[in-house]
Amino acid sequence: MFPLSQVVNRPFVFLVDSPNHNDLYDGYSIGMALRDALKAIRIPCVYTLATCKENFQAALNNRLLDAVCQMQHNASTNAIPFVHLCMHGSQPGVSLTDGSFFSWSELRNLLLSHNHVKGNDPYVCMASCNGFNATSMANAFDSAFNILIGNTGAVLQSDVTVAYMSFYNHLFYKAANFDQSVQAMRHASGDHNFYYAVGQQVKNQRFYEMQSQLPVNPWSNPQPSF
Repeated sequence: MFPLSQVVNRPFVFLVDSPNHNDLYDGYSIGMALRDALKAIRIPCVYTLATCKENFQAALNNRLLDAVCQMQHNASTNAIPFVHLCMHGSQPGVSLTDGSFFSWSELRNLLLSHNHVKGNDPYVCMASCNGFNATSMANAFDSAFNILIGNTGAVLQSDVTVAYMSFYNHLFYKAANFDQSVQAMRHASGDHNFYYAVGQQVKNQRFYEMQSQLPVNPWSNPQPSF
């Protein structure tokens, strides 16, 4: 009998960057800075600059698959992408360099490409203002993400960069769990509004809320017996 080969997990950062015009004018962005810092400490990172709707869609629909194939050389390797979205965020969604807007539900539809590639919900890291609002992607029937990390309000570019550098360092090199890694984000940046959510828990909560709004007796009038 041949021994079964052990599957080795290979996490990597799939970074999609859509900076504002001023950053592009200066030729550098916080997404590029994080990319360079991750590479300096040997954390695998696949970087994509997406300045318009077509670029962003291509990044998640096509390049994500290419990146997984690149990292997952054989059946004994399990590539795990952390979908890191560096762009302008607001309560209803995210915006790209050219002003294109994606609501959270539209972003969820794009992230379905991860489900098709990997067979499960993605790890999503929102490097944006109001990134934690992406929890609204989940509903009573769709968890939308495995884990989501984000800030509950406005966040400085310097803080979000330092925070995620600490997050990935703890996750990749210190065997830290998500709770410990998010705590490290807060300590490193001085911004205590970084949180994480578990998709399945959010889904269960949404389902509970939906059930609680249903009438106890759906029949307003006595129904005939058959």
